[in-house]
Amino acid sequence: MNFRNFLALASVCLAVPASAERIFLNDPNSCHLLEQEYGDLDFAGNGGLILNESGFSSLEYFCEFQPDLQFHWDGWLATTHMGHCQEPGPFYTPTLFTFVMTEEEPGVITMFDGSQEPTRFYSCTD
Repeated sequence: MNFRNFLALASVCLAVPASAERIFLNDPNSCHLLEQEYGDLDFAGNGGLILNESGFSSLEYFCEFQPDLQFHWDGWLATTHMGHCQEPGPFYTPTLFTFVMTEEEPGVITMFDGSQEPTRFYSCTD
């Protein structure tokens, strides 16, 4: 199995079975890439982040959290989740994530993780 095929398999297993889950990207203009073969890898390889209910990832970066996210925009919702992020090698960083969803921005999730600016994810499956 070549490296690109391995990454494709890992991406499918870790990030997104498109028909089963909602998919969010940190760049709403890149959702069309998910329709292409290896489009998710191209997006992640350029530093893009892919979010699903249990975590988010890029090409060599993965964060998982618990409990899983519950997606709804029928009001204002802020939930906090414990988790960790893994970089290449055995490097883990424990992290606390707070996610905000509001009815004013359906399909948008704002993530606060202690960084100076929050990360915004946009639905690609709605």
